[in-house]
Amino acid sequence: MLPFDNYPAFGRQLLGRAPGANCRREYGLAFMRRTGQTRCAYCGVDFSSTYETWLTMALDHVVPASVCKALQVPDDWREDCANRALACAACNGFRNRYAPTFDVVLPLTLDTFFDLRDRIFAERKDLITASHVAERTFFDDRPWELSSNS
Repeated sequence: MLPFDNYPAFGRQLLGRAPGANCRREYGLAFMRRTGQTRCAYCGVDFSSTYETWLTMALDHVVPASVCKALQVPDDWREDCANRALACAACNGFRNRYAPTFDVVLPLTLDTFFDLRDRIFAERKDLITASHVAERTFFDDRPWELSSNS
């Protein structure tokens, strides 16, 4: 299931830009109200559950701005809430310089842009999940503790 499935019109129409300069108090909050999304689209952490998780909230371009600019995707499509998803700081940081591993062509219609968005989201989610597994393995080794051989 894609996070966009719960957006108005199942995420297949433009929703407008979320206004403001601050994620938690302005554009992220406006995005939450517009889409109903309150969790990280990648790992599922609930931003409304605790103050600490609230502080980690970011609003991610699903089709990255760099990809949109290279393809000359219209700004209105790139910046629209339909091309955005809430992400925690960790997921937003993993694969931050993402580039699709498949050939991408300029989407000529909004429907083909949404198809591209869905494909990119699925690929990024898989990559981010793998990054979480690697980071968990590293963390579980407790690298901050001194080994007895040191």
